[in-house]
Amino acid sequence: MQKGALAIGCAVLLPCLAIAGIEDMIVRFSTSGPDRYADGSIVADGECYALVWSPKGSVFSGFNADGTPASSNDRVVLAAPLAKDGKCPDAIFQVPAAEYAGLEGGEWAVCLVDTRTLGGLPVGVANNAPLRVNRWGAVKGGVKIEPVSVSSSTTTPIAKGGSLLGASSGSVVRATKLSAVPAGLKPPRITALDVGDDEVWLAVEDTVPFISYTIVSGSEPGNLKADYFSGVVDGNAAGEVAIGTLKSATRRFFRVARFEE
Repeated sequence: MQKGALAIGCAVLLPCLAIAGIEDMIVRFSTSGPDRYADGSIVADGECYALVWSPKGSVFSGFNADGTPASSNDRVVLAAPLAKDGKCPDAIFQVPAAEYAGLEGGEWAVCLVDTRTLGGLPVGVANNAPLRVNRWGAVKGGVKIEPVSVSSSTTTPIAKGGSLLGASSGSVVRATKLSAVPAGLKPPRITALDVGDDEVWLAVEDTVPFISYTIVSGSEPGNLKADYFSGVVDGNAAGEVAIGTLKSATRRFFRVARFEE
């Protein structure tokens, strides 16, 4: 049985659960919303919620910008673009019994993940992980394990002997925690500098699509600061990107850095 995620819609959901393995685990959760990004705006439709796991007695360490867990001890078990109308509707994740056997006894959490590009659109998921993580936040209340019989479940038909991993609904979450830069990632490299009458443009290589980039500048190489006139661009692993800023006497040295919105 393949693991998967669905927002509850009876015509679609019920056939899926009807063929679930008897010992498979079902994770069900929702948020009341409105869930928000770090800037206070309401999450976009199609934004990602992720089910994560950490060893017993620990707390999820967070995400790398490429969607992998920041700690090698943690796991991103499932992720899906579930957000609708500013919240996560009643949703179900299915974890096959064989996979759950290796995770039993650990700590589970559900996270809202900000996967937006500079254009404001979520980029989605692949292989049960977000394709990009700007910031994230854990749903308050955590996740608990509760056995559920067929007779006690009126909206979710789970095969006898199965269990429900239930996250409390009615909670609200905000994605405020900054993701980490993956270890071993190449730093962006300036390959060309074009100085015009009013602007300076940098050609930059070794960027990645899950990070946005900006310029830090200054009058001395050892005193570079955030450049509030700099443009911001999403990275492109396939080629160069161009980033510009205003020309001035205080902008003589430049470096390209991650943009942290």
